[in-house]
Amino acid sequence: MVVKELTVSQFRNLERARVEFSPGINILSGANAQGKTNLLEALYVCCTGRSHRTHRDAELIRYGEKEAVISVQVEHQDGIHLIDLGLSSQGRKRVRINHSPARRLGELMGHLNGVLFSPEDLYLVKEGPAWRRRFVDITLSQIKPPYFYVLQQYQQALAQRNALLKTILREGKGAETLPVWEAQLAALGARLMAERQAFTGILSQRVTAIHGELTQGRESLTLRYATLSESREPAELEQALLQALERGRERDLRAGTTLTGPHRDDLILSLGGRDVRSYGSQGQQRTSVLSLKLAELAIMTDMTREAPILLLDDVFSELDTSRRRMLERSIGGVQTLITCVDGERMLMDGSRSVRFMRMEAGRVLPGA
Repeated sequence: MVVKELTVSQFRNLERARVEFSPGINILSGANAQGKTNLLEALYVCCTGRSHRTHRDAELIRYGEKEAVISVQVEHQDGIHLIDLGLSSQGRKRVRINHSPARRLGELMGHLNGVLFSPEDLYLVKEGPAWRRRFVDITLSQIKPPYFYVLQQYQQALAQRNALLKTILREGKGAETLPVWEAQLAALGARLMAERQAFTGILSQRVTAIHGELTQGRESLTLRYATLSESREPAELEQALLQALERGRERDLRAGTTLTGPHRDDLILSLGGRDVRSYGSQGQQRTSVLSLKLAELAIMTDMTREAPILLLDDVFSELDTSRRRMLERSIGGVQTLITCVDGERMLMDGSRSVRFMRMEAGRVLPGA
């Protein structure tokens, strides 16, 4: 897939911008705080329905305005897909696909797939499990849109059980309805865990191969999805989760929250059997993240039969020469948008079309 055109209005510091992209490499340069990342963020919101930097849509709207609008034209193998997305300061999100209103946010998934690589992605290795779960969930939601609906339903059922736990703790009533929510959580959670298990198996193979190439065979990076059961069968996972929820009722009641389920799982990255988060050096952690992102790119291309767009937000400055060249080799045939301070210093082999743009005070201008 290829983004032909992006139009934004009142998004962050971008009052109005219309950008046409090369199908190859697009380099957006400029000083800090001019809006380069905001442009990538606008595209990413159209990929996933949400920002990678905030959960609050109101923060995406230009100061003093009530709404931001993002429009994207995406060329697929089956033709042009049009995405129009409106963000309201009141929290309502409006989505139109090919001029037709979408009833649910999930209808956005798959029309624009993207892989984002930014300096903050180091948190995938350095921070807690929530970062790695989010990585898996976002990738799976783009590859398999039905996964997104199951995730939403699970989160809703989880919120209901947590609210009920607090009510029981506070008022001493409602305990008889706990089994209803636990049955829903077990059924939905099992589907999430089965998909994550299968995806982690594919991801681990890719990551190990890519990391071996990056380190010239000196290191072996492996992944493991840490959950309450090693099974990949939904029926077995459902039974295991249901039993775990029942056993943990008293503990959950004391805590006022659900302490068991896929919302507590983790993706463990290991080098030589040692957790990269705890024992990896800064360089090893950076290389692990790069391996994850390149594996994500390859898997999305294979499973959807179309390459996603690649958004590289000021990451070349974080990589040494060998890793930069590895990244360049991996983006052949992938439409790429790169932000950097100085576009002229980018390492490009000249075999692909490159469009240079620069950003000044929220305006996209031609040239490096």
